[in-house]
Amino acid sequence: MTFFSRHTGLLSTALLPACLLLASCAHSTTSPQETASRPKAELRTDQTTVYPIAAMKTSLTRTVLPNGLEVLILPRPDLPLVSFRLGIRAGSASDPRGLAGTASLAASLLVRGTAGHDTLSLFHDIDQTGGTLEASANRDMTVLSGDSLSGEAPVLLGLAAEMVTSPTFPQGEFDKKKASVLASLSEEENHPSPIATELFYRLVEKGTPYATPPGGTPATVKKISRQNLLDFVRLHYRPDHSVLVLAGDLTPETGLALAKRTFSQWSAPSSSPMVSQPATFSPSPESGVFLVDKPELRQSTVFTGTSGIARKDPSFYNALVFNMLLGASQTSTLNRVVRQKMGLVYYIHSALDASPEPGPFIVYFQTYAKNTGKVLDSMHGILGDAIKTAPTPEAVDAIRRQLVGGFPFLMNTTPKLAQLLLVIWSDGLDYTYFTDYPNQVAKVTPASVLAAGQSLLKDKPFVTVVVGPAKALKKAGVTGSAPPPAD
Repeated sequence: MTFFSRHTGLLSTALLPACLLLASCAHSTTSPQETASRPKAELRTDQTTVYPIAAMKTSLTRTVLPNGLEVLILPRPDLPLVSFRLGIRAGSASDPRGLAGTASLAASLLVRGTAGHDTLSLFHDIDQTGGTLEASANRDMTVLSGDSLSGEAPVLLGLAAEMVTSPTFPQGEFDKKKASVLASLSEEENHPSPIATELFYRLVEKGTPYATPPGGTPATVKKISRQNLLDFVRLHYRPDHSVLVLAGDLTPETGLALAKRTFSQWSAPSSSPMVSQPATFSPSPESGVFLVDKPELRQSTVFTGTSGIARKDPSFYNALVFNMLLGASQTSTLNRVVRQKMGLVYYIHSALDASPEPGPFIVYFQTYAKNTGKVLDSMHGILGDAIKTAPTPEAVDAIRRQLVGGFPFLMNTTPKLAQLLLVIWSDGLDYTYFTDYPNQVAKVTPASVLAAGQSLLKDKPFVTVVVGPAKALKKAGVTGSAPPPAD
């Protein structure tokens, strides 16, 4: 998860902690130039591998079809429901240079027409199933999500196959959607949270595809044409960069037969996809305080942080617990001291955006402008203390129990389960993850938490973005540079 949702657009501040908790369990996707960490020789086989999940009294089966499509099937026959997720390694990180927002715009228009259905007939057929079929894109993936009664799943899957193999992007629908996106992006330019989020990521992820918002900017979206979308789909929508997750009321045999019947004709383009991500993902973050003056406001919105770690970093689970203790739980130090005891903020949280590539460590808060300097001073004091002294065993144990205890609630419905499997795939994690996660959390110790915190924060340059009234902020002792122009 990140401040950008796993689908599209900016998350509201209230949703950030929950989404980042999901991210702590399995984060976002591998780079498009990677085919994940599974052996390439395996991609052209039709052999099925079974992964027992004792805690759920079921097994996950994995099959790779001859066209390279990976199929994951997890039976849960307790309700007559099926959820599927079709994930394609084609997110905003693959947007053409200067055309940020292409992946997001393309995904939003998949339900607006295919070679076999116009917009109205698509909506009609989806409605007739009583289920849902949606498409969206985040920074790493395009995702088609379907949920329905098990008997209607073949219809929705058939429509999803049409959407990825023969989208038409009707000109009229394209024009209306593009105008709507531009209106939304223009509106976001008036709100402090989207401004701070976009600027923070632009500065801390400088030099990487993650520096640009998945939905693009008004300047980039204006330049996107219908042909750009067709070209993007032709180059990046391919079965050998995709996964089909099926969870719910089906057997491995019926699920695999359905996948073959629906997607076996999907073939990869003859040319390799254009990849906009660099071979090595090396952010060159700006450092310092950057101020966006909003004189009409009384509050300030602040995002501050530094480059962090990748999801596969050996210290991930230790860093996860460090972050929970610091600012990602109701009992965290930042929340307890700055919000509850000092009463200085509306909210204050920390976040570990650990992606397949290193994502930032962030602290974000909102307060009256006159309190901003006090909050920053208190925050830096708390961060300094957190990397000097190990937490108590009792505090670490409480977070371990919270993480393990909350894990089942991330998969207690078929849609949640399908989504979790999707991000396990997209991160290139092992399919033994359902037992790996609690086992790894259990190994965390106070000493390992301290070491992870020191690695994250000690002697690291910080990027701080402040959006608020400059005059009042200056009185509070907070000054900063004007943000550098976007590339």
